[in-house]
Amino acid sequence: MKKTALILCFLLTSTLFLSNAFAQERSLGAVFSYAGTGVDYVHFTDSRHFATYQLRVETMSLFWQNHGHAGMSASAFWNTVFSEIQSRNGNTVRFYAGPGVSVGYSEDLMTPEGLIFGLRGSVGAECSFARGVAISLSLSPMLGGHFRRKDGMVNMRLYRIGLCYGFMPEAGIRYIF
Repeated sequence: MKKTALILCFLLTSTLFLSNAFAQERSLGAVFSYAGTGVDYVHFTDSRHFATYQLRVETMSLFWQNHGHAGMSASAFWNTVFSEIQSRNGNTVRFYAGPGVSVGYSEDLMTPEGLIFGLRGSVGAECSFARGVAISLSLSPMLGGHFRRKDGMVNMRLYRIGLCYGFMPEAGIRYIF
């Protein structure tokens, strides 16, 4: 009897937790900037905090170097909404900021491909429309390292392109579900 009650309590608790997790706003879309293009997933945990996950193609080295190759990166952010404005017709404008991490494989300025890893920040604004579409504009600089293998040794340098992200706005469009 105790086992049955324990299992019932566990199932009830997990059901309540999952229904709360899926009741929050989520969105999926694309992010565009001079530095790269990617897929963006946003999940609100409550009305003031949300997680953002990005998978992007790093293309800045293609523009700065004639022989460059596109790289890939994955990023995760934990953002906090510090101001929110709602209109009468259901549109919402949010201003947010938060920390994040990024990992990937890309070229740096005048440096061949290598592993990139670093801390990122995000600051931006998002407008959610009542029709289920959100557009955003943000900055997300990265302070990180660029690791590459040369002559049997691993060299680490500052990932200079990551610092340039802070001066290149990202525009995003997402579908809210």
